[in-house]
Amino acid sequence: MKKKAIALMLAAAMTMTVLAGCGNSSKTAAGGASGEAASEAGSAGTGEAAAADGNFNETGYPIVNEPITLKVMIALRDSDSLTSFDEMPAVQRLEEQTGIHVEWEPIKGSDWSTKLNLAFASGEYPDVILGTSGGVDDEEYGVTQGIVIPLDDLINQYMPNYTARRDAEDDDPTVSLVASDGKIYTVGYLVGQNINTEQHFFINQEWLDALNLETPKNVDELTEVLRAFKTGDPNGNGEADEIPLEMGLDIGFNGIRYMLPLFGLPCDPNKWIYIDDDKKVQFLPAQEGFRNCMEWLHMLYDEGLVDPELVSQDFNTVETKLKEGNVGFFTAWRLVAMAYDDGVASNSVLWMPDSNAKLYRYLELCKQGAFVTSTNENVPATMRWLDALLDTEMMFSLYYGEKDAGDTLGWKFDDNGKITVTNDGSADVKNYIDCNTLFFGPGKYLSETFNMPEQRTEKTEYCQKYDEAGIIQKYSNDYLDMAPLTSEQLQESTLKETDINNAVVENIAAFVTGGVTDDNWNSFVSMFDGMGVADYVQMYQDAIDSMDLE
Repeated sequence: MKKKAIALMLAAAMTMTVLAGCGNSSKTAAGGASGEAASEAGSAGTGEAAAADGNFNETGYPIVNEPITLKVMIALRDSDSLTSFDEMPAVQRLEEQTGIHVEWEPIKGSDWSTKLNLAFASGEYPDVILGTSGGVDDEEYGVTQGIVIPLDDLINQYMPNYTARRDAEDDDPTVSLVASDGKIYTVGYLVGQNINTEQHFFINQEWLDALNLETPKNVDELTEVLRAFKTGDPNGNGEADEIPLEMGLDIGFNGIRYMLPLFGLPCDPNKWIYIDDDKKVQFLPAQEGFRNCMEWLHMLYDEGLVDPELVSQDFNTVETKLKEGNVGFFTAWRLVAMAYDDGVASNSVLWMPDSNAKLYRYLELCKQGAFVTSTNENVPATMRWLDALLDTEMMFSLYYGEKDAGDTLGWKFDDNGKITVTNDGSADVKNYIDCNTLFFGPGKYLSETFNMPEQRTEKTEYCQKYDEAGIIQKYSNDYLDMAPLTSEQLQESTLKETDINNAVVENIAAFVTGGVTDDNWNSFVSMFDGMGVADYVQMYQDAIDSMDLE
């Protein structure tokens, strides 16, 4: 399905042909490369120039006979504390293996946008940008300015690890990387998990047993169970301190967005639009199911069946309450490895909604990984270096630490030759790059190579049960992120989505705490007429219509 989508996207979005050429690109007066020059830099012609000087090897190691240096800007999560890159064992082996020395420029995620934009404005670009924990606007800096170059042909020529894993999948996971001109400007990042939805519902089985209650089968029965949780003292302490439903306002996995699917609305974490079963883009807040959900939540709020602090509490507060375990019902990504061990993880089970529910379908697609800039003078060697990061042992060592490093660090091969991770994440300072490195592990590759930890198999099992029940949407909202929009359209939609989100969240708070009337509902719906929502929806509808979704 995705391969068909990409074919049509290429035909619909392509605005210029791929230009082949030799040599390096020339920079414009503003410091960026022209689109034509970028195409030339990204063509296979650079490989001919590199091979001619005798230093570059198209296969085998080392990649270069005489050492070269690449400047690599890499985004790090704010929470990560790492040793010097040059002191990391895997990085040292990588240099020895490839003959390529790297000058690393690590940048914390909170500083990433500022530092990246300053580098682009200066005209002094790194050779490689590793943005798995950051990001690059490929429409602006690739399609429009040509600062980062198209990689399609280069990937196919110089990255056998990457292409073999990509091509082994039934559906191409790199389709999400295609820009509006039909080209790909980034090597993808993917840690496959064999999942198809992010959202799951959990109910306290110990409380059901304590009150001799049957598992509720729909929202009405769930409401009665929540009432019993409030009044029946299921925790047995003689106090009315139970929290029947725990949630927050707009806080991701524990927020109101993940209650909306109970009312047939497959809400995702990013947008307030969705694709229905007829491939029509719908504005979610204007749907009757949205009002029904608000009325239900207000009833729960009015009866004290939901945490009274839901409007004001943040993610950390909700997490703390879930860890305490005094909760009857909640939404979450999963139970295991979520720090719930002493709380709800010990007494809760997956809850199955009825057929009226419709959950957002999650596609395991690549996000941005590595970019190559237009001033890079060693493009073929760079592409081979990126592929060397993906050699299985190297990739896992950069992501998890050293092989056979012990019971709480690194990873090892089991008796069947599959990788088992032993790293428990307890190191205060890591001597590996962690998830900030380039990692490409689609589902088939990981299932053959990697022993999935318990938390991943748990999540997979939940997804299978929901999929078998037919309550996951047909056409994923993720296709909206793959839509062939121009840089200008993307910028406009981002601004509009911020305004829409602020308005929706503000009114959700008012609906839940104050109730829904015909007057405030009609005022809410009509408010979006003046925000250009109809044009926004139509823009995405036109884009979806150009894609071959089955």
